[in-house]
Amino acid sequence: MTMFLELKEKLKAIYAEYGTYILPAAKFLLALAVFLNINHTLDYVPALGSIFVVLILSLICAIIPLNGTVFFAMVLILLQCTGVHILAAAFGAVLFLTLWVLYLRFASGEALALVLTPLAFALNIPAAVPIAFGLVSGPVSALSMACGLIVYYFMNLIQKRIAVLAAGEDLNMLDLVTALAEGIFQNEELLVAVICCTVTLLVVYLIRSLEADYAWEVSVVAGGIAYLVIQLAGALFLEVPVSVPVLVIGTVGACLICYVLQLFVFGGDYSRSKMFRFQDDEYYYYVKAVPKMAVANPDRTIKNISEEELKEEVPEETEVLKNYEISRKEPEEQTVEIPRDIIQARGESPEQDMEPAFDRIVEEVSAEDAAEKIETEPEMDLEMNEDYFESVDFEEKLTDTLKNL
Repeated sequence: MTMFLELKEKLKAIYAEYGTYILPAAKFLLALAVFLNINHTLDYVPALGSIFVVLILSLICAIIPLNGTVFFAMVLILLQCTGVHILAAAFGAVLFLTLWVLYLRFASGEALALVLTPLAFALNIPAAVPIAFGLVSGPVSALSMACGLIVYYFMNLIQKRIAVLAAGEDLNMLDLVTALAEGIFQNEELLVAVICCTVTLLVVYLIRSLEADYAWEVSVVAGGIAYLVIQLAGALFLEVPVSVPVLVIGTVGACLICYVLQLFVFGGDYSRSKMFRFQDDEYYYYVKAVPKMAVANPDRTIKNISEEELKEEVPEETEVLKNYEISRKEPEEQTVEIPRDIIQARGESPEQDMEPAFDRIVEEVSAEDAAEKIETEPEMDLEMNEDYFESVDFEEKLTDTLKNL
């Protein structure tokens, strides 16, 4: 848990700094995966399967809105269908035009659900899309998922049935159109998939909207169970072919992916949740506050210092050491020369020994300074006190003191 929270903080910091470049890169990778999946399923026009064509289309989709990826994906599917039969491409054009109008009218902002649904079914984790969009979106995503499912089953129909019919020598146009219509409008497997994804999305959305503790975690588990039950019921009552081990493993993997997703999207710490109640003139308000789980993201900087770098950075004798050694040296003895006229004025002879004369002069000067200091200090104190009394208005100061009391 802590690892995911630390990763969440790091990703938020990275996206805040490099979001301008991350978003186009993510759209490029998504478009690349979509186009590669289409060419892997429908490989009937070799020129369209070229990696250069795929890269150019992906680069274009990286700088346009996500609905542009949906449009180019439909065009690529129709162009691949022309390699099977022109009627297959014509039927697909009418079908895609109807889906495009419905999508733009009711769910134009849910392009990601439409794009990811065929990819999730191709990767055998179909439950990941309804559970994920039940967590982060709402019921409107069900229409986008239904459009994505129709596109996915149309590609499988072209690959497994129509391509075989088109390869026959005695091809009947009526049989081809009938097979296309039945493969879409009478496909029980497609019907079960649409019901399963829609119910799963609604179950997840309703549970995670509750105020109960751990609602998001419970909604992920409930969505996985709902998907399993509906798929098994469809296999039992409608005889829809289902591989139980693949279904169970894919659903468990989808639940794990969505559990990590809810940590990044919500991540509430229910152990510290609180209830608040307040009111105004007309209403009572009951609010439940759930703090977010967060951890500090420590920034560690590790620097390896070699011995050579250490010697370069710390020289043997620095200026600080030099100054310290100089300060510890004892001051040298200083000699003072006394002028001869001072010695003569004191009644000493210059030819006599200088040391006794110097000592007597120092003692007399020290005595004179001390006497002068004693005489001047009282005068200075008196002057300072007079200046202080003149500068202070005691009447005003007394008034302020009484007011404060």
